[in-house]
Amino acid sequence: MNSYTNPFTVAAAAPYARAAFYRRTYGLVALSCVAFGVVLAALLASPIADVLTSLFFGNGMFGWLIVIAAFWGISAFANRLAFTGASAGTQLSGLGLYAVLEAVIFTPVLNVCLKIFGAEVTVNEIVLPAAAATLLLALGLTLTVFMTRTDFSFLRAFVNIGIFVALGAIVVFWLAGINPGTWLIVALIALMAAAILWYTWIVKERLRPDQHVAAALLIFSGIATMFWYFVQLFISRRQ
Repeated sequence: MNSYTNPFTVAAAAPYARAAFYRRTYGLVALSCVAFGVVLAALLASPIADVLTSLFFGNGMFGWLIVIAAFWGISAFANRLAFTGASAGTQLSGLGLYAVLEAVIFTPVLNVCLKIFGAEVTVNEIVLPAAAATLLLALGLTLTVFMTRTDFSFLRAFVNIGIFVALGAIVVFWLAGINPGTWLIVALIALMAAAILWYTWIVKERLRPDQHVAAALLIFSGIATMFWYFVQLFISRRQ
């Protein structure tokens, strides 16, 4: 438990202010998930899906490195919009941009699944189980933060170092032509679980009541990334 409490954070705000903050935050998270799903479905139903699939998978590792670089660049821009003192509309545009970016990243993988397994298997045996596992685990992690007094700030170093180690491992495995199997995916899911714990703790203890857009971006980014790895896990079961 912290010995110092910032009087301007959500944790120190009046109960009605905290309730309004969490209502706005998780309302935006829900809207972001819906927007992500709508954009993803639209992309998969359009010729753009094949173009993105060719871009991602047609250039080998070089294509994926371009995608990863673009992903981090746009994500950083979206985070900057959401966390700076910009207008509410500008901050929301950052959140919307991130949701669209996530849909773009998911499109090639699910497009390949649709072509190989068909729509029924892709939806019922990959997408829906991955979504259910993601939501249940995210809910459990969120309740852990809100129902305990644990200070999860110690996870910051673990998450930041873990991300670079994971990216390095992926590149090394790719260059060496090694398939690490499901163990790497499980490790990445565990890493994102730690990230969601940390992000939720930041939302609860460090953000101000007017930073609900930034809070939504943090939570949504963790959930979306975890969903990505669960999709990979359920795809690996079909291979």
